[in-house]
Amino acid sequence: MAAVRRAQLYYNCVICYTANVSPVILSDEESEELQEADPPNLEHQLDQFREQWQQELSKNKGQVSNNQALKPKFVSIEEEATSLFIQGAQAEQNGELYVAIGFYKKAIQLVPDIESRIDFRKMRTPRDRQDSECSVESKTDEDEDLLLHLQNLSVDKHAICEPKLEQNSTHISELPIEVIMYILKWVVSSELDTRSLEMFSQVCHGFYLCARDEELWKLICHKIWGQNCGKLKKYGCWRKMYIDRPHVLFNGCYISKSTYYRTGEKSLDGFYRPYHVVEYYRFIRMYPDGVILMTCSPDDPQMVLPKLRYKSNNVTGLLKGHYRLTGNKITAEMTRSKTNETGYYKYKRRQVNNHNQIDVTYFVELEVNSGGKGIHNILNWSKYSIATIRSGNKENVSDVDLNKQSFPPMIFSRVKSFCDQSEQLLV
Repeated sequence: MAAVRRAQLYYNCVICYTANVSPVILSDEESEELQEADPPNLEHQLDQFREQWQQELSKNKGQVSNNQALKPKFVSIEEEATSLFIQGAQAEQNGELYVAIGFYKKAIQLVPDIESRIDFRKMRTPRDRQDSECSVESKTDEDEDLLLHLQNLSVDKHAICEPKLEQNSTHISELPIEVIMYILKWVVSSELDTRSLEMFSQVCHGFYLCARDEELWKLICHKIWGQNCGKLKKYGCWRKMYIDRPHVLFNGCYISKSTYYRTGEKSLDGFYRPYHVVEYYRFIRMYPDGVILMTCSPDDPQMVLPKLRYKSNNVTGLLKGHYRLTGNKITAEMTRSKTNETGYYKYKRRQVNNHNQIDVTYFVELEVNSGGKGIHNILNWSKYSIATIRSGNKENVSDVDLNKQSFPPMIFSRVKSFCDQSEQLLV
């Protein structure tokens, strides 16, 4: 009886599996009608439900794939600007300047600083850059020492380099070597701007060989040491002599900063006395022709350095003279403009009777040293004396106490404006 009862309850609860209809529980009367009819085939109904369910899933997947195919790819503004800028660069290389300007304008309208955001090193490999302008008759050997390889390179008399791509304008390789060497003498100039010469040598093998010309470095060494160049055998080449031998740097200025404390006047009530912190700078600039300039100023270097651009500038308190380099020692003698001790007179007859004129001469001895990442970039004080001569009296010489607080080492600082243009040819 229990088994018959369970079977009746099973047939009373019939679930209809459809797509949009929820399960329905039949009443007792409907279940009796179903009992009289043939019992349903549940396995067949489940198979039909599975087939219908798989068909609906396949339709949904097809719709999703079609939507993804129709959806456009998102491109950022920076990528679009980069693409336009690269197209403009390619058009400029091909000589289509008007087309290139159009691409550049569109790229800048999208991203104003797009040129600074593009990493050109990733776009062009070092091998491509090396092959763009290769030296003539230069051979590479992995087993050969790099230094010996660079020394054994030779340049063809007809051209120092060859362009990789066709050029619409005249390439620099068309110039004779004699013209290139003449240009390099103007690059170095009488101011001995050897830094620009070294930057020129980093372009390609041909420029490297031109910048290592022995005649050029011989002129540089003779410009610095004159007849005291010595023997070349000790160094091997003129450039090696320039690097190893102590010398003065000319494309900038030697600067030091000094600080001291000065007591002030007492207050009216006498309770306290102020102290003042005084800071000032000392500048020394030397020229290849032996002229030296020295001055002290509380102003910032940005305001004082332009006044030392030319030797003929008349700056208040400027000391001007000549120096001599012997080994690593620099001896200099400088003078200041003459002054009257009694001051200014309105009438000339009173000035004629004034014989109290003072002549002051400054003697300086410095030592060239190296420090940090640079070479020959520090000047240390060795001696400083002042000679005073009054009219009709003997010379009075006094030595200055060279303490580290008042006379710290002077550090070289490169000044771009000193070598921004060449005035005379290196001879």
